[in-house]
Amino acid sequence: MRIAIHNHGPEDKIWHSPLDVLAAVKSLDPRMGCCIDVGHCVRAGVDVIDAIHAAGPRLFNMHMKDLTDFNAKDSQVAVGEGKMPVPQIFAALQAVNYDGFVDLEYEVHADDPMPGATESFAYMRGVLAGMNAASARA
Repeated sequence: MRIAIHNHGPEDKIWHSPLDVLAAVKSLDPRMGCCIDVGHCVRAGVDVIDAIHAAGPRLFNMHMKDLTDFNAKDSQVAVGEGKMPVPQIFAALQAVNYDGFVDLEYEVHADDPMPGATESFAYMRGVLAGMNAASARA
């Protein structure tokens, strides 16, 4: 069984970023790793692409969201409408041979989340389709 510790951003006293998680588990069993929450990662001032590469085989899960302001937790929007470098995130996941899930964490519009969740999945699928088309041409 693998265990992933989830980073919770600058508000968390222990697990600000995935780098804090990696520092804690580096000498432990390789089944101890991290779940990178991209929103909390960027709000903690850590480059999410660098964090993915640093985690490598200890990356067990991803939480995807998008923000219009990397300093504001409440700036969440549908994936693709903010500043999150989604294509580069997916490219980094591919580069480290990530074989886990990318979970959408859409925490806005609680009264009607489906439009934003649907837009988020459509955007991410489009990014992946574009990546697959580009690799087929190469």
